[in-house]
Amino acid sequence: MKNSNKQYLYSVLRQAWHELGGLWSHVSAMLMRTPLPRVLILCVGLALVITLVPLILTLFVIFMLIKLILLAMVMNVRGKQSAETSFSSRYRNREWSTSEAEDAQLVRIEQTTTRNKDR
Repeated sequence: MKNSNKQYLYSVLRQAWHELGGLWSHVSAMLMRTPLPRVLILCVGLALVITLVPLILTLFVIFMLIKLILLAMVMNVRGKQSAETSFSSRYRNREWSTSEAEDAQLVRIEQTTTRNKDR
């Protein structure tokens, strides 16, 4: 079984190499018919693409890392602020005035019994 896989892989790679050779001969024949200024423009354009794509990807990754770091810092600061201003810490040492006590309303809660028929 291992031999057949190796033979298959070898034949696929040999065929791919043959196709690349045919492509290279076709491209080289086309370049021989192309005027030199156009070849120069193609080479400069290809060099720009090869140079700019890694630069763009690197800058993208750097800015995303900066954004994540700043986001983590903001979330950390907001977490500390919300912990300091929670309800229990906000009203723990507060003195209640009589005007606030007057605003409070008495709520009456009654216990009701449910019957099995109502369910």
